[in-house]
Amino acid sequence: MRDPCRKLLIVDDDPNEVLFLRNAFAGAADPLEIRHADSGEAALAEIPRFNPDLVLLDLNMPGMDGHDVLLQIRSDEVTRGLPTLIFSSSESSADIRRCYRDHANAYVVKPRSSDGYRALAENIQRFWYDTARL
Repeated sequence: MRDPCRKLLIVDDDPNEVLFLRNAFAGAADPLEIRHADSGEAALAEIPRFNPDLVLLDLNMPGMDGHDVLLQIRSDEVTRGLPTLIFSSSESSADIRRCYRDHANAYVVKPRSSDGYRALAENIQRFWYDTARL
């Protein structure tokens, strides 16, 4: 049985990325409540208020970056198990290894086209909300 109250927190300082993601997820067959945090600090404040099922976390942000947020999420007993996907333009194997070492659930490179964003949204929906159990 599907949960009608699926919740996704997008953490990204680039409003264009957020717009691309919102548009891509808008075409999803199942409803998804999306909230946005534009900084690491805002994300950590929003998580307990919103209680998301999944976090899509930009790696490169000014101030508290995505890696710092990931470490905070994993160090808190309440949020330790929160599925967190790193969403980055970096294809650096060092960045990817570091995020997995620190227990990111997945590392996704940002798409370069609207079709890529739609495919990403479909894949996230299909795997994280339809296949995996959260």
